[in-house]
Amino acid sequence: MSVGLVEVIYGPMFAGKSSELIRQVRLAKIAGIECRVFKPIIDTRYIAEKVCNHDGQSIDVKVVKNSEEILNFIDNKTQKVFIDEAQFFDRYLPEVVDKISRNLKMDVICAGLNLNYRGEAFGPMPKLMGLAQKTISLSAICTHTDNGKICGGRAYFTDRLVESDENIILGEKDVYAARCEKHWRINFPNL
Repeated sequence: MSVGLVEVIYGPMFAGKSSELIRQVRLAKIAGIECRVFKPIIDTRYIAEKVCNHDGQSIDVKVVKNSEEILNFIDNKTQKVFIDEAQFFDRYLPEVVDKISRNLKMDVICAGLNLNYRGEAFGPMPKLMGLAQKTISLSAICTHTDNGKICGGRAYFTDRLVESDENIILGEKDVYAARCEKHWRINFPNL
């Protein structure tokens, strides 16, 4: 008995996670595969009903309040499910993804931040990564500037540029930056 593939695309801010998700959705549509694309209601950046990347590319999406609501929008025509900003979903997302892949036998591709700005596992991402048969780890470019020169190294971490006790602050380059381990550790030297 076959099951659907679970794939997780992960990395820091500005690594191209949503771009890869958009690319895969477009390829699936070219192949005539019926897709459903979801994102959480908390992601209010850009256009509400779209998955957007930092370069302005976008695809239509269904915005949902919680992970279980995803199941309400999957029908017998659906062949593949895509979920963006997976880190913002509730703790039930791995169960929903498992149900879609095992019971409904559909591929599920999730994209999200694996770590928050403190370097801690972010939301349901660790469990999703544990379910995945395929993972894609993306890196960004470290934009730390020292004496006018950008580092340019591989960035696997997200640095928050504003002071706040909030765990989640939505933002872009005005709030977050991609960092290599050396420059990320400047803010967290004891980790």
